[in-house]
Amino acid sequence: MRRSSSTANAILGLLALRHSWSTWELTTQLRRNMRFFWPRAESRIFAEARRLESSGLARTETSFVGRRARTTYSITATGRNELKRWLATPPRATSLECEPLLRVLLADLAGPDQVRLALDQVRADAEAILTVGRVVGPEYLRRSAPFQDQVHVRAHVLDFLTHHALMLLAWADRTELAVQRWPVLSPLERESAALTLIEKCLTEFPDSPLQIDRGQTGAVASEPVGGAAIEVR
Repeated sequence: MRRSSSTANAILGLLALRHSWSTWELTTQLRRNMRFFWPRAESRIFAEARRLESSGLARTETSFVGRRARTTYSITATGRNELKRWLATPPRATSLECEPLLRVLLADLAGPDQVRLALDQVRADAEAILTVGRVVGPEYLRRSAPFQDQVHVRAHVLDFLTHHALMLLAWADRTELAVQRWPVLSPLERESAALTLIEKCLTEFPDSPLQIDRGQTGAVASEPVGGAAIEVR
């Protein structure tokens, strides 16, 4: 299996957690949480599951509910070995794909309503995560979740997604307030507000105390970060 095939390994990992899965069960589990940090898995589940079978990493069993065929997948010994091999390799770097943020980057070419649409999408994305969390979290607290035996792992996934969603909401609110003020600010006032925001961001960097020298043309960090000074002009 290609090392880059993380989607196949994600499905293989689910197969390793239970004796067998139907494609509907796999899709449901992916929709509960994995779609928020590995969305490709759900759209490719059928093709990847069949490829796992053809590669000898999974086996299938067909049963019938009435006249309706039901295919279930389970992991093979070869599949478990492949999964262990993949888990032993270094993961790829975290990446971010956010079209609304791209729209904000190009805000000077758009109108305020278009920027608001981008921020509304960020809020909708955050709320989708929290909506699932409102269901999944109480299930674990009631000890009735499908993966209750994995709560020590799943809690950290919920923690990550919760704080990611809250960050998106807070950022959308801050950005919308700033965008609303742009029409009444002069270019110099806009620049000053932006530099103040950058300065605030830099002071929140961990283990990187900065002394900001604010001048008329911008802000300069007087201490190096990672071997080079940060300069904003």
